[in-house]
Amino acid sequence: MSLPTPLRHAISLLAGIAALSAGFAPAAASELQVSGFATLGAAYTRSDELEFARVGIDAPGGNRVDTGPDSVLGVQLGWQSAYGSSAVLQVVTRETQRGDYTPRPALAFLSHAISPALTVRAGRLRSPFFMLSDTADINYSQPWVRPPVEVYGLNPFTDMDGVDLLYRSHLGGSFIELHPYFGTSRIPVIGGGRAHLRQLRGLTATLERDELSFSASHAEAELSVIRTSQSYQDLVESLQLPPALQARLSGKGARASFSSLGMQWDDGRWRVIAELARMRADAFVNSATGAYIAIGRRFGALTPYVGLARQRQDQPIADPALADSPDSATALAAFNRSRNQAQRSITVGTRWDLTPHAAIKAEFSHIDTERGAHGTFIARGDPFAPGLDDRDIHLLSVSVDVVF
Repeated sequence: MSLPTPLRHAISLLAGIAALSAGFAPAAASELQVSGFATLGAAYTRSDELEFARVGIDAPGGNRVDTGPDSVLGVQLGWQSAYGSSAVLQVVTRETQRGDYTPRPALAFLSHAISPALTVRAGRLRSPFFMLSDTADINYSQPWVRPPVEVYGLNPFTDMDGVDLLYRSHLGGSFIELHPYFGTSRIPVIGGGRAHLRQLRGLTATLERDELSFSASHAEAELSVIRTSQSYQDLVESLQLPPALQARLSGKGARASFSSLGMQWDDGRWRVIAELARMRADAFVNSATGAYIAIGRRFGALTPYVGLARQRQDQPIADPALADSPDSATALAAFNRSRNQAQRSITVGTRWDLTPHAAIKAEFSHIDTERGAHGTFIARGDPFAPGLDDRDIHLLSVSVDVVF
C-alpha cells in the first residue's frame, strides 16, 4: 500500500534529520522516542432528520450511531539531540470531512533551543487558537468525550504550516509562555472544495500559578473558501441570488480574526475548565461567539462532570434582506440556517480511569438549537429542509481513550 504524498514527505524529513544527527553527534547524544494515543468513540442521537457532525473534523454519519466524530489513532516520533535541536513527526488517522481515513501528518516540525527560555520551530504545527489546542486529539488528557463543540467548532483549522517562537520563563511564583506564530493552514470542507488561511499570524499567552492557569489568544488571517465540487456549484446556482450575494458564499480575499480566553483550575480533586471564543469574518462563513464551563470532581478512579455551553451567531454569511426577490431571500435564509451552529447545551457525564493509560467515558447532552439554526447537526437528505431549527435534541456519547 502506497503512503499519501504528504506523509511520505514527512517521513523522509524525519529520516533525513536522523541521518544528519548520526553524522554530527555520537549515538549517546541523541534520543528517539515513540508514543501514541487512540480513541474509539460513538455518538448516538434519536433524530430521524438531523445527524451530529463536528465541523472541520468528520463527515456527517449516515446512521444514528456514528463513530466518525471522536475515533482517532495517532503515533508520534520524537528525536532530541544533546545540542538543543529536536524533531517531531505525528501521524494521525481519523474520519475526514470527505469520509475517508487517509493518514496525515498532524505534526512535522524541527525545533531549536536558542536559549534556555527561547525555542524556534518550523514545519507542520498545531494552530494554538484554543486553550486546549495542543491536546485536542488526545482525548485521554481531558475529562470529556470531546471538547465542547459550541467553542471548538468555531475554528476548524487544527494545524498550520509555518514558524513559531516559544518563550518560557518564571516570574516570581508563576510560569509564563509567549507564543507568536506565522503561517498558512488548509482543510477540506464537506461536499468538496477547501478552505485556506493565508498570512496567518497570531499570539498566544499562558500564565500558570499553582493550581490555576489562564490563556489568551488572538489571530488574524486572509480567508478563502473555494468550492470545487459540481454539486456545490449547482447548489449555489439553485439559490438564484444576485452575483454580489453569490460571491459571499465562496471565494477569496475575506479577512478573518479569532480570539479566545481560557481558564483552568485543578487541585487534584476538583477540575474547572472555562473558555470564551469569538470568530469574525467579513465573508464566506458565519461570525459567532461561543463559551463553556465544565466542572468535574474526582472520586478515586471516577470523575463525574457537568458542563454548560452556548454558541450564538453574531453575523450571518449574507443578509437575506439584500436579496432582489422574495424567493431569493427565502433561499438565502435557508442556506444561512444550514450553516448556523447556534445552540445551547447541558452535558452530564463520567470518566472511569481503568489504568494510568486508559479511560472509559460516557456523557449525555441535552441540546437546544436556536431559531434559524441547525446547531452542530446537519440535515439528512435536503440540507435546506424547513422546520429543522429550534429543536430539542438528545445526544449520547461514549469513548475508550488510551495513551501508549
